[in-house]
Amino acid sequence: MKNLVIIFLFVFFPFISRSYTWQSFCPDTIHANNICFGVGSWKGVICSPGGMYLWEEDIEQWTFYTYGLPVNGAAWLDGNKILVVMGNGSWSDGIYTFDLTTHQFEVVEWVVTPNFILVVPVLDQKTNLFTDEYHVGSQFGGLYRSIDGLTWTEVPYFYGKSCTAMDFYGEHLVVSEVSNIINIHCSDDYGATWHEAASSTLITDLKFNNAGELYGIFPGYSNSSGLYKSEDFGNNWEVEFWSDNMSSVGFDAMGTIFVGWDSLAGGNEGIAIYNPQAPPPGLTFLNNGLTSTHINKILMNPAMSAIAIFCCTDSGVYMCNDYMVGENEVCETVRQPEIYPNPLSERENLIVKTHENEQIRSIDIFSAEGKITWKTVLSMNTARNVFECNPPELKTGTYLVRVKTDRGGITKILLVR
Repeated sequence: MKNLVIIFLFVFFPFISRSYTWQSFCPDTIHANNICFGVGSWKGVICSPGGMYLWEEDIEQWTFYTYGLPVNGAAWLDGNKILVVMGNGSWSDGIYTFDLTTHQFEVVEWVVTPNFILVVPVLDQKTNLFTDEYHVGSQFGGLYRSIDGLTWTEVPYFYGKSCTAMDFYGEHLVVSEVSNIINIHCSDDYGATWHEAASSTLITDLKFNNAGELYGIFPGYSNSSGLYKSEDFGNNWEVEFWSDNMSSVGFDAMGTIFVGWDSLAGGNEGIAIYNPQAPPPGLTFLNNGLTSTHINKILMNPAMSAIAIFCCTDSGVYMCNDYMVGENEVCETVRQPEIYPNPLSERENLIVKTHENEQIRSIDIFSAEGKITWKTVLSMNTARNVFECNPPELKTGTYLVRVKTDRGGITKILLVR
């Protein structure tokens, strides 16, 4: 019955026509499972089944590097090395460093089939400062945690559990488990303690939006497949709409919801904008111009100030930044947050200001190399439209300031003199 309803709505619902253009971000010969922005270079690292592609700024091209294993994720370590997680169930699976000068891989921790690497800014209650903590999830070996990226420890709560996907919003961390037992695991204190969600479901891709709402994908072909949503940081889940063969969910800086499929199902394939306020199914497809409609990941680039969405496919990574304007569509003018003074003296306070009806939710400051140097998250009770701060250790140089609000977000360049 579910499939018949979807087909009926797909045929008879009058979709809004949109004008949009997909731009190729890399050669269409690259099978892109994931892209990690700002890792190793400003364009980042593209993860593929045979290795990884690194953007070489001196020659302005993507270069392929491999250790003979699939690469599932990468993260910044320091100015000389990045971290890479790779594996396919072999004895070589693990967490590796990759030297950006010598182009050599070196193992730092053996981990069986690592699915992801995620860097979580954790607030130190004593100093009131944020420090980065690395998290790596294994399909068979639980969850690993590190402060420096080189020394790793297993999180006892996840012994014997699979860790398929993970995301965070402030102090709230959520991990999905897909193994013999299907569960969602939540933490409300940066991972110090964990508990099972009140209602669990099979989730293989999950992401928080700027407002703290969590969306997840129930994959495959079943009576439960579709897009799910949690409004209490992963503890309870409700279905948004049913659809088979879904693969991914993502958001742009304005909170627009995008969903993807790994193959055709009930008339749905490729990538679409999902509007919960539109008549069901609320999907507007954006497949024209894509070489492949097999969508593996949907992401935004946090370092971009423009509103844009990226999708990883079996035939490369594609970017679109003109989907907001279409026929019969009226777009609200985007009010961009202000940061000042800019340039900023080392002795001055930084002020972030948004529209009076818009509330600041978080502020991230990155170095020119993409390393986070300072972060603050405002709770629902403390959120406001003007925030003044004095971030420590901002020496003379160029930084990126990412401001997230309840209406979206933007990244701006900050000069410190």
